[in-house]
Amino acid sequence: MDGTAVSLPERRGACPWQFLLGSVLAAAVLLALAESFLRLFPPRDLHPYLGESSPLVGIYVPDEDFRVTYRSWDAFCTDNAERLAPYLPFHDHPDRRKVWAFFGNSFVQAPGMLADHARAGVLDRKIFNLGRNEILPVRFAQIKLLLENGLEPERLFVELMPVDTLAIGRQPLDSMRINSHGALTYSVRRPRGPGGWLVENSRLALTAWVRAGRQGNPRFNARTLYQKLDAELLGDLRYLFTGLARRAREHNVPVTVLLIPAYHQVTKGAPFGFQDTLAPMLRELGYDVFDPRAVFCRHENAEGLFLPDKHFNDAGNQLLLAELLLHLHHETLPPARSLTDARVP
Repeated sequence: MDGTAVSLPERRGACPWQFLLGSVLAAAVLLALAESFLRLFPPRDLHPYLGESSPLVGIYVPDEDFRVTYRSWDAFCTDNAERLAPYLPFHDHPDRRKVWAFFGNSFVQAPGMLADHARAGVLDRKIFNLGRNEILPVRFAQIKLLLENGLEPERLFVELMPVDTLAIGRQPLDSMRINSHGALTYSVRRPRGPGGWLVENSRLALTAWVRAGRQGNPRFNARTLYQKLDAELLGDLRYLFTGLARRAREHNVPVTVLLIPAYHQVTKGAPFGFQDTLAPMLRELGYDVFDPRAVFCRHENAEGLFLPDKHFNDAGNQLLLAELLLHLHHETLPPARSLTDARVP
């Protein structure tokens, strides 16, 4: 061989450094491209955590009672125009029956659920409900606005189940922010030290943090809601229900909280720690509490009270309404006209 040829060992000695440098440069370019892409085209699941940079827009403003409310009565009416129309105007409506106003999740609001059964079964009351699912703070903001703008219900009914607490369990009240575009966003709880700086300044790091479920209350565990409530979640529920109690007292409207049992509690023996924790707090705040667990759990065909999606079927809703009417009769109100016809399926 020619003496000028580079020996094989020399070739091998130069390659690792070139490879390492090339790898670092390639990684840097890829990271820069990914960072730029996430800033220009943030994924949908990141939108609620971008504050003023979020593309979300809305109709909300901050509120001292519930952290969020609508920017105006008109904005609320526009957002709920179809559902509100049958009840307006509040003061001179031709239907002069006393109003029962229902607020809750799909167990109350969905077609064929509790509000519709009350509408069909309680003939001497006008049943008010908006037919929409909202997170608890928005739900309570709706009640406040309605009371301030002329709704005069004989009674408010507010449903509360473990599923209603998932949103504020994951994102506590102190993380809620309304940006200048009226959108509900959330501040991110960052890790301490350099990691916190990275999450604050890098979209890549923020995306990883959010998708790992670390952006809100990392101690919250939805699977334990039947057993117990996280201390922060319990504090937030007290805050919300204290604000609602204050507004209800201002308008002299009694409130019944419906602690509706869930499918797994009725049919699978899941504990009632959720209800057992909240009922004393709610009574302390002045609420009437309706907890119909006993009649559901002792029913001879508990499975037969539910639809496949774990909502109550007609039999379950009839049982729920019958127990509610009996509760109101025993506790506070004269019997509604349908009370004598209420039958436990």
